[in-house]
Amino acid sequence: MESEVVVNLDKKHRTIKKRYVTSLSVNGIELPLNNYLQETLANVIIAFTETLKHIDKAPNSIQITVEALDAVHEVDAHRY
Repeated sequence: MESEVVVNLDKKHRTIKKRYVTSLSVNGIELPLNNYLQETLANVIIAFTETLKHIDKAPNSIQITVEALDAVHEVDAHRY
């Protein structure tokens, strides 16, 4: 006999439409992200990339690497 699980969600509980699988690693450790954080992070990064030159449509995949420099450097903000 199979048991049925019934979940009663109160009115404060929200659902979202899941469109992306998003992960975040810091110093090689993957951090757990709930569905809301995954979607929020993905949407912010996708919106940012869509404003860049040479991007015609929403990408299927994005890779970002952020590494700390040994020291702070004064640089031209508009130079590549």
